[in-house]
Amino acid sequence: MINKPSSQTPHAGEDRNHSPASDTNERPGQQIHPGTGSGEAIKGDGGGGSGDDTPVNVDAGLQCFSQNNRTRLKATSIKEYSIHFRHLADEIEMEKYSKRQLSGKIGKTLILKALEDIPRPSWRKNLAMYKVVWTTGFNLPWPIDNKRDIGRLPKTQRSETPPDTTIIAWNNGLRNETDPYLSLFWRAVFQPGWRPSHVARMKWRNVRYDAQGKPYAIVADGAQEDFKTNAPVAFRLPPDMVEALEAWRKVAPESFPEKPILPWRSTKGKVKPDKELNLGQFHELWDGLKAKWGLPPLRPRDCRHWVATACRKAGLSKQATAYLMGHDPTTGGAMRDWYDNPQLADIFDEQAGCLPKGPLGLLEPPELKIVSGMPPEALGLLRDYLDGRCGTMEFATRMEGIRARQTKLAQVLEP
Repeated sequence: MINKPSSQTPHAGEDRNHSPASDTNERPGQQIHPGTGSGEAIKGDGGGGSGDDTPVNVDAGLQCFSQNNRTRLKATSIKEYSIHFRHLADEIEMEKYSKRQLSGKIGKTLILKALEDIPRPSWRKNLAMYKVVWTTGFNLPWPIDNKRDIGRLPKTQRSETPPDTTIIAWNNGLRNETDPYLSLFWRAVFQPGWRPSHVARMKWRNVRYDAQGKPYAIVADGAQEDFKTNAPVAFRLPPDMVEALEAWRKVAPESFPEKPILPWRSTKGKVKPDKELNLGQFHELWDGLKAKWGLPPLRPRDCRHWVATACRKAGLSKQATAYLMGHDPTTGGAMRDWYDNPQLADIFDEQAGCLPKGPLGLLEPPELKIVSGMPPEALGLLRDYLDGRCGTMEFATRMEGIRARQTKLAQVLEP
């Protein structure tokens, strides 16, 4: 059984002790000197304390930030914070100023000016990242007071679930993909709605096999595999993913337990079994599939929204859906979310029962079987309805007419 993370477990991009959003409302405290554990204030290589008149060195400040946070932030989070802050530093031309200047009104003015080019729903996250780097990398006091300088910030906006027609177009196009690596790659995004970190860091040791040696599930601990969050994954594989996984394993350069299932691969097809698929290469592969098959616009994160909606429509419970997608099912805050902890066998049974062919299976038209005694005109009408040649109201009206005629015929034939 997977040990679930605490409901307080932070997401990637968050401080392990508190969330990024809370950083914008806390006063920066003294920084702990790396390697000493002391409470001595850090003087980064970008200059001395906030009273230093020497120009700021952005590279040195980012390096100091990385060193000071290596035990409290994930490596992926440090990279994300650094990228966002580098963009800020370039935007405000940070190296033109000294720490003394940035400690006061100038620093506040520059940051607020930079925010004008960012959608307001993203301010909360950006401010949180800026503050951590500003205070722990450059040893500067944070100049922004949310209530006074910004006001109430909106929550980050959610993307809408893409329409089924877009998913169907991708599914129909990618079914023709014969490359076993790419065939498994796109299904890992579409069927469980996995994040790039799931796709890149899932190992062969995470595959579960039945008594016949056939893969039937993937089980992984988010903390052990270093996914974006520590949430576990438990996914009962649908038939198409079983087939794709087996096809790729036959030709994979190395399928040892500790190796990634989908390792780094160049756009020309060269595979490096020991190297993880990075985010840039992930999107290059995605864009390559889109261009190759002439598919409509769709982002990988859109698939995550679609899978969540599909699971709800299929009647899958919150726990079974969370395991399938790699969410933490205990984050709702309700007592039931914590104590309702089904066995993995029950999770797999529910996933297989509600989604025997995975979420994509919901897009397949139902198989029509001729029922003994069904009037041919009723079967023809049902085909017209499923193919979209008649609407719901017309279908109901015509079907009611068929039923009335059948009832009348039965009365006439009754001895």
